[in-house]
Amino acid sequence: MKRTTLHRVLALALGAATGGGLWRLGTELGVAAAGGIALLVLGLVASRLVRDHPEFTSASGNWRDNRWSAAGQVFVILVAFQAVFAAPVEFADEVGLLVVVLGTYMVGYVLGGLDALERGRGAETRQSAGTADPADD
Repeated sequence: MKRTTLHRVLALALGAATGGGLWRLGTELGVAAAGGIALLVLGLVASRLVRDHPEFTSASGNWRDNRWSAAGQVFVILVAFQAVFAAPVEFADEVGLLVVVLGTYMVGYVLGGLDALERGRGAETRQSAGTADPADD
C-alpha cells in the first residue's frame, strides 16, 4: 500500500473512531459528527505535513524557537476549556465540543504552517530559476 493511501486510511479511521466514540459516549449526533470530521481533516493535513516537510515535524530542542507558538496554543486551549466547561451542557457534549474546538484549531494551525512552508518553497523556486527579486532592482 502506498504511503499516501495508508495516511488517508489512517485519517479516515481516526475520524470514524472519534465520531463513533463520541456518539457512543452520549454526545449529540451533530457534535459527534463534527468532531469526527475535525479529526479526519486534521489527520489528512498532518499526514501531508509529515510527507512533504518531515524536517518540521520534530522540535529543534530550543524553547525560544517555539515560545510564541506555544503561548498561542496554551491560550486557545485554556479559553476553550473555560468556555466549554462553563456552558450548561452535559459532560458528554462538553467533551465533544472540546474535540471540535481543539481539532478545528489544530487544523487551522497546521494549514497555516503548510501555507507558510509552501510560500517559502515557491520563493526558493523562483530565485533558483534565475528570476531577479524586485527588491534587487
